Amino acid sequence: MHSNKPSNCTPPEVLAPAGDPQALRAAIKGGANAVYLGVGQFNARQGATNFSIEELRDNIDLAHSYGVKVFMALNIPLKQNEMQEAIDIVHKAYAYNIDAIILEDLGLFFLLKEHFPDLPLHASTQMTIHNLQGVDFIGDAGASRVILSRELTTEQVKSIIDKTSVEIELFVHGALCYSFSGRCLFSTAITDRSANRGACFQPCRRPFKLSVDGQVIDSKLVGDYPISCAELCTFPGLEDIIKAGVKSLKIEGRMKKPEYVTASARTYRNVAEKICDTGENFSSDELEEMENELAKLFYRGFTRGFVLDEKDVTQRKYSANYGAYLGKVANITKSQEEGKLTIRPLHDIKVNDGISINTPVRIIGCRVHGIVVNGEAAQVGKKGEDVTLLISAKTSKSVRQNDEVYVSTDPQLLERLQNIELQFTPLTIKIRARKGEKLHISVKSRNLETEATSDYIVQEAKSSPTSREQIITTLGKLGDTTFHAKDIIMDVDDNIFIPMGALSGTRREAVEKLFNSRFPRLGRNRSCPDVSTGYKRERTKDGAKIPLLSVEVADIDSIFVASKSGADVIYAPIHLFTELMNEDNILRTNGLKEKNIEFVLMTPQISFEEDMPELKEQMQQVIDAGFKVACSNYGPVRLANELNAPFVAQKEFNPFNAYTTNAFKESGAYRVTLSSELNLEESQDACINTDPGLQIEVMAYGRELLLVTKNDLLKPFIDDDMIKADSEVLLIDNTKGSFPVKRKDERTLIYNSTVLNMVEEIDKLCDSGADVLRLDLSLYEKVDVKDITRNFRKALDGKQIKLKSSRDEEYDHGHYFKGVL
Repeated sequence: MHSNKPSNCTPPEVLAPAGDPQALRAAIKGGANAVYLGVGQFNARQGATNFSIEELRDNIDLAHSYGVKVFMALNIPLKQNEMQEAIDIVHKAYAYNIDAIILEDLGLFFLLKEHFPDLPLHASTQMTIHNLQGVDFIGDAGASRVILSRELTTEQVKSIIDKTSVEIELFVHGALCYSFSGRCLFSTAITDRSANRGACFQPCRRPFKLSVDGQVIDSKLVGDYPISCAELCTFPGLEDIIKAGVKSLKIEGRMKKPEYVTASARTYRNVAEKICDTGENFSSDELEEMENELAKLFYRGFTRGFVLDEKDVTQRKYSANYGAYLGKVANITKSQEEGKLTIRPLHDIKVNDGISINTPVRIIGCRVHGIVVNGEAAQVGKKGEDVTLLISAKTSKSVRQNDEVYVSTDPQLLERLQNIELQFTPLTIKIRARKGEKLHISVKSRNLETEATSDYIVQEAKSSPTSREQIITTLGKLGDTTFHAKDIIMDVDDNIFIPMGALSGTRREAVEKLFNSRFPRLGRNRSCPDVSTGYKRERTKDGAKIPLLSVEVADIDSIFVASKSGADVIYAPIHLFTELMNEDNILRTNGLKEKNIEFVLMTPQISFEEDMPELKEQMQQVIDAGFKVACSNYGPVRLANELNAPFVAQKEFNPFNAYTTNAFKESGAYRVTLSSELNLEESQDACINTDPGLQIEVMAYGRELLLVTKNDLLKPFIDDDMIKADSEVLLIDNTKGSFPVKRKDERTLIYNSTVLNMVEEIDKLCDSGADVLRLDLSLYEKVDVKDITRNFRKALDGKQIKLKSSRDEEYDHGHYFKGVL
């Protein structure tokens, strides 16, 4: 009989979130194999309680005593003045025996590889690694594990795993970011709280309207929350993920309560073990019951995610937690004392449960303070029976027939999860006590066994022999360890004497060896490095070199307009290369070289593995033609290295500091564009500390691309012919304005409502020490490209400027005069 059991199936690691010490214990209760946590604010969940450095050692020791690994998230871009503090934290965590560091910042990554070569490094999902070449790049740089982007399918994940020895980790449960890989500028556009640095304001959870050519689309078609994602929930299809060869199943939730951590870890552990033991998942009824339990703990709709081939991962009707679906209101009776809500529940409902009711006004929460079944008071309303729920009179005023009801709180479930105790690890202890031989004790837990031999030679008793009961009692005293003596095997002569100190000391040595054999402490005493860059490119205002002017455009005509309007460097999408080189344009294209204008072709921000062969061929053609390439993800960086081609590292990498810019230089970059989230002082810090052999570019003008998402927001409206190719589509926020929405390659691109314009502050940009000022004119027609480029050229040359007033745009200075959190 054929088995569906994956060959050589070992259940993947279940990696649970630990937002605080209570959640860490909750993860251990749930059977997690590993936890990830943050220390202080240098991680992608500033809103979590996180751990202090003083709490870290004891919590690592606690987790290790249960055989649970601890990974520390340092998965944000760091400012120049934060790097030493981050290194100090890593140094302490290293001494405390942390199992790995999760990183986003390439500069920090390179520093840790240099100064802590034996410390495992994991590439965060914020690195946006989504192809084999990206895995190869960061693997060769020293990563032992990569957390892939959440936008990959299981087939794409398996294709990568089959070709790499680097461990692959995948998010399988919890909150999803609307933006690709969680890399997003929407939060800072509205509030100055950086999502990339863990302080996300969650604008995607806010209500928006969608307008097309000035007309607002009916909200029933769009939903009140059109870009709010449902919760990822993959355990019903986990067998496909396990068969792909994923090493670690990651659960999101460092800001969720401990009970959620216990239940989610336990669910994924049980499902993974079931699949590996039998080759099959639980039954549909069992999976539904598990899903309902998790929904009661946190639910804003579940999605199987892109990884299991969902096309739309949003939940547009409500963006907050509202619970497990119970059923629809069959009838509602209202009085001044209470409301009586009749329902046929899809699962049991109990007195004191919390419910959410989706009323015409909004979702309203309340408590069930009584249940009536067949005219009699009851504590439980059974699944499939007609029951009446007694709720507050105030809540009932808004309830209508057919309103949806959800269970949002189950006190009994919470109590049951809270009452789970930390389990002790069973230990088998063997003692050999033969007269004339040294006392010998071995201990075994799971597949590990250690032993200890005492200097004491067992003697024949002269008066009071050591009894077997005394030996058993002493061996079983395991103190405050997490072990308990399940079996004690005796190979002991009669009428012997063993001092209790020798017996307990030998046992203690064997148990400590067992603990340390799981998590070795050797080599954990390095001195803390001083990581000053060594570069100081001080530049004064007088005599400072005028920066080059670079212009990014999106079409052929704009390339040549920019070249005539004062651009020193022109960026254009690489897909335009073939058209540039055809007979209609070849003479003008060659003219760029004659003018000494640098021409850079930009590789796509997102390039899946199936896109890479064609992309590599395009890059080779560009290089052969004498032009440059620019990269926005680590896959094309790897290709540029293979082609021996210097490249521009674009701002999508979020370079915040000189450590990162220098790391890119070491990786083959000749220019790095700094993150647009830096202020002027932070930009200058990065510039003056960067290797003088590397050019630094900063943004000076443009409408910021806030996010790219795989979720195809506009497809339904295009299919219904409501949106044309040239339609102006805006996402309208009730406080901040209108955000342009574009569609490209079945992906959604959302742009800022305002336009960065530093033309009147250009001296300040020049004083920062930047080598290149960049204008992003990719959304403009050639007339505007000409006007904006010319005015910036004039400003750099010290001449008077006058931008056209016909553009209906709101300008700002980005973050240059304020920065981000």
